[in-house]
Amino acid sequence: MKEVEIMGEFAAVITAFLIIPILSKKRVPIGIAICISAVLMALLGGLGISGLFTVIISTFANFNKLQQFIVIIEISVLGALLRQYNIIDKVIEYLTKLVRSNRVTLMFIPALVGFLSVPGGAIISAPFIDQLGEESGLSKTYRAIINLIFRHIAMHIMPYTTGFLLVASLAPRISVYKLIGLNSIFIVFYVLSGYFLYVRQVKTETGSAMIDVLSNLLNLLKYTAPVYTSVLLNLIFGIPFYIGMLANLVIVYWINPEKSFLSDAVRAVNINVIYSLMGVYLIQGIIGQMESLMSFFTSIFNNPKTILPGIIGTAFFLGLTTGFQATSLGVVLPILMSLPISENRLLLYCHMTFAWGFVGYFFSPLHLCQLFTCEYMKVSIQDLYKDYYKFFLCLTATLIASYFILGMWLK
Repeated sequence: MKEVEIMGEFAAVITAFLIIPILSKKRVPIGIAICISAVLMALLGGLGISGLFTVIISTFANFNKLQQFIVIIEISVLGALLRQYNIIDKVIEYLTKLVRSNRVTLMFIPALVGFLSVPGGAIISAPFIDQLGEESGLSKTYRAIINLIFRHIAMHIMPYTTGFLLVASLAPRISVYKLIGLNSIFIVFYVLSGYFLYVRQVKTETGSAMIDVLSNLLNLLKYTAPVYTSVLLNLIFGIPFYIGMLANLVIVYWINPEKSFLSDAVRAVNINVIYSLMGVYLIQGIIGQMESLMSFFTSIFNNPKTILPGIIGTAFFLGLTTGFQATSLGVVLPILMSLPISENRLLLYCHMTFAWGFVGYFFSPLHLCQLFTCEYMKVSIQDLYKDYYKFFLCLTATLIASYFILGMWLK
């Protein structure tokens, strides 16, 4: 009987997740698709309307989760205003005056745009990379891959991205900054793999001699201030991000004091991003109510021989099928938090969940940055994946090796 309940709940989860790519093909926004998936999961999983209502109430009565919603709204507004007021163009202008290497510029521009943390943000840097890549003789496929790889560095190290906000909300025992430290190790090999596989194909060219270095550097710091100020406020004074992000917006107004600033900010709110986070929280709560499935996952994660395959399989699958890294964190982290393990081990497993969920999301056909970049550069998904597999193998090898190496330290 127990096995039948597990299979029924597992089938409900799989069916609900598989509906997301189907809805996406029907041009349903990813956020709404995730919310529909959550409702379907609750109904098929036996929770019913009353159980779903209970999950909704518990989700929106949680102050930590409400803070995350506020931060997500602020980030979407910030990203839109930086584009609308051409601040990102100014950043690139002063960056190119300071950086003489075309290879470094190719990597740095999408990496910088990644700090905006907006869905599909790779489309912002795509025109610049397309132009620079054409001048450097790169194929369109390589241009698209470079744009995608370096645009996602910030996801692993910026504490106000959706992934870290979820970690802070669902797993408060885990230090976000310690997690960033482990992620940084992964990012070193991530960047090296991207560089040697794709960027190294570019012939090295250096620009003209730099002039007015101090002036250009100060201007670069000025125009990037809306990105890093909230992080500094959190690190130095412990100011929460939902408050610190307001300082970022104030700086945007200081740089570009438009009379229409408030109305522009209101119009910039991306409701689909809110739906996405809402859907992830609902899915996390719904799966948490599936007692048979949770006990099954817990038994897998409780076994030292199966916990790593369990994390890899679950996180990668959820990232791949939803095209949203946060889904894997929302499902796996509550299970990890229930295990009787040390804080060091919990940190290691959280890092693995974060990284494997990212890998699934990064290579997902639903990945918005990938869809937008390929559409802009006129690259077919099939051609992209033909050159992608080498990068996938490098990331897989890096994560497996890092698990065993870090595991000797984090016991």
